[in-house]
Amino acid sequence: MRNEIKKVLKSKNGQTSVELILLIGGILVITIISGTYIYKINSEINNQFSQTMKQGRDFLLNKI
Repeated sequence: MRNEIKKVLKSKNGQTSVELILLIGGILVITIISGTYIYKINSEINNQFSQTMKQGRDFLLNKI
């Protein structure tokens, strides 16, 4: 496996450059989509937590 990677990196062929660029681009796209999805889930959890804390605070203040 290691020798294959070295062959690809040392190759003077333009095809290798295109493949590496597409591979890096694909990884970036997957990272951006995953990051957006995780951020959305995190925002929803944070919003629900804030609502729960607000309801608990209001409930305790009303009991006093």
